Amino acid sequence: MRKSRGDIIKISTLFEKYKTILKAPQKTVVKQVIEVIEDLTTIKLSEKFIKYSVQSRTLTITAPSALKQELALHRDEILIHLKARLGEQNAPKLIF
Repeated sequence: MRKSRGDIIKISTLFEKYKTILKAPQKTVVKQVIEVIEDLTTIKLSEKFIKYSVQSRTLTITAPSALKQELALHRDEILIHLKARLGEQNAPKLIF
C-alpha cells in the first residue's frame, strides 16, 4: 500500500529516531560538568582537569587530590544535576 502525499506528519515524530541514537558530544558534557560543579561547590575547574568518555559515559577528574576529595562528597548531587541538564541518556553514569 502506497502512502498518499497529502498525509500530514507531526514534526515531533520526524526526529524520534535520532533522539534515541545520538549522544551529547564530549565538549558539551564537560562544559555542563564545570557549570554544575561551580554551582554546587563554588569550585571553578578548568577543562584540562576533566575527561569524559562518551562510549562508557564515565567522567574522570584529574584535579589535585584535595579538590577530588571535596568533589567526592558531592558526587551524587553532581550526577543528579547532570541528569536534569543533559537527560538520562547523555549524563555520565560514573565519576572517578
